[in-house]
Amino acid sequence: MARYFFHLFNDEVTSDDEGTECPDDAAAIALAEEEVAIQAAESVRRHRHLVRSHHIVLANEAGDTVTTITFGDVVTVQE
Repeated sequence: MARYFFHLFNDEVTSDDEGTECPDDAAAIALAEEEVAIQAAESVRRHRHLVRSHHIVLANEAGDTVTTITFGDVVTVQE
């Protein structure tokens, strides 16, 4: 399995120095999407606001960006 790194960019930058093993890019992307949703919900719970541009950069072992997922990508706002 390959190691992937989930770097969080919200009100501060949190670099993932340990990473998480995933079988492939698709599994890592699914995990990143879930983590972004968790972080977005936590932002609303703690701060009562959501910054749609906050995001996670998913990187592979080589340090290459696999994808970037914003809070806005995983949250739908309805009126």
